[in-house]
Amino acid sequence: MIPDDSFVSSSRKARQMVAAIWLAKWSYRLQALFASIGFFLVLLPTLNNPWRVIIEAFSLTAWIFRAFSTLSGVALILLALLMVLFLILNFMVKDYPGGWNPTKEWGFPSPRQVVEKELYPRNRKEEFVFWIDIFFGVVATTVWLYLPFGVLAYFIRKGGLI
Repeated sequence: MIPDDSFVSSSRKARQMVAAIWLAKWSYRLQALFASIGFFLVLLPTLNNPWRVIIEAFSLTAWIFRAFSTLSGVALILLALLMVLFLILNFMVKDYPGGWNPTKEWGFPSPRQVVEKELYPRNRKEEFVFWIDIFFGVVATTVWLYLPFGVLAYFIRKGGLI
């Protein structure tokens, strides 16, 4: 285990705690929000033409529908970003904050576990991994837009079923 580093100050630790508590509180709510958006704005317009007309009447909802039901650049960029963050976390598994070992603990801790077990960084490497994990947690909530709803809408549209 790496000893504490004076680099991680008390104000920095307070910001980390606030970020971890925020993610623990909002992670499941954000997933529910993006799952609802994915269903109502990506999959349902593919299955129901009257609903599609309503969605395409508004520029923002039409953009979300087109971007994620066709798996265009936005969806692929989000997926690539998520994969890069996941790879960084996997390559730096030894530097996970608080002594957590994802290979021995059967995976990365949930946002709630980070707060409950106080898995906050003590040095620069752990701080980098901590912020990557927080960012990964926020970006991962958008996965509902393209997996599964975007993929289903894409294949339904490509298959000519609707």
